Amino acid sequence: MATDIQNRDQGSIDLYKALEEMKDISKSGGTFAIRFRKWDRQRKRGGGIVTINRARIRPKANDEKISGSSFKLFITDTENGRPLVCWQPLITEFNGKRIILN
Repeated sequence: MATDIQNRDQGSIDLYKALEEMKDISKSGGTFAIRFRKWDRQRKRGGGIVTINRARIRPKANDEKISGSSFKLFITDTENGRPLVCWQPLITEFNGKRIILN
């Protein structure tokens, strides 16, 4: 039983550790894979899953310009140049590892 838990944890990463790794990868000019759930705050409705194979973090907006920006991740899909924003707690996967919230 303990082995099952250990094996499962090898394929997971804490959200804040993942965010730090994303920053490091982006600073070095690399890209990372990310998967997250959509959320429409105005309609209070979730959507499907978004998968980006080659993402890079872009500069974050401040809370005065974009509400809740401290809880959002600002990325660029480098395959098509499209800027995206996702809520950090809705990130489900980073480079193939399941995200866990601690």
